[in-house]
Amino acid sequence: MTEKLDGSNTLIHRRRVYGRSVTGTTRGKWMAMVKKHLAWKVQEPDVLLYGEDIYAVHSIEYGPVREDRTFYAFALRHGDTFAPFCDIEAYCADHDIAVVPLLFRGTFQSVSALRDFVTAAHEQASALGGVREGIVIRRAEGFGAEQFGQSVCKSVRAEHLRTSEDWRRSWRACRTKPARSSP
Repeated sequence: MTEKLDGSNTLIHRRRVYGRSVTGTTRGKWMAMVKKHLAWKVQEPDVLLYGEDIYAVHSIEYGPVREDRTFYAFALRHGDTFAPFCDIEAYCADHDIAVVPLLFRGTFQSVSALRDFVTAAHEQASALGGVREGIVIRRAEGFGAEQFGQSVCKSVRAEHLRTSEDWRRSWRACRTKPARSSP
């Protein structure tokens, strides 16, 4: 179970940045930090890395965040297979890419225990500061793309707002701080 961040669903593939899929690269300035700090790290032709980019403020403003930490990976795909969560963590650790905050790893003993956890998780603040948008529950093991609907579930806060139609014209960047210096 991971935190659902309020950002732009983003895909990094072969050093390029896309809005959700590989149908066309994004030219949006709101993905400037992903392009600058991360896209070049994902070079393997069979890797599709999905995440939330929080550089453009939607309903929740986090931060200030390091400019090289505006993207948080939540899925790693090889062809038609989504990798196990531990593989996402390992890939991102090897490439110095942030992963969405992990809230729980394990199995619930009952549906009521799961509901209690979800309710409590919604009442807590975001790991990045501010309110929590929601949570995502996914199978820990890998699964085929055709199984996505049965393998991933999200729950968002009751007062969750949707981004307006004109957000591309009126967007603003989050508050950032400099990237970590190399030793």
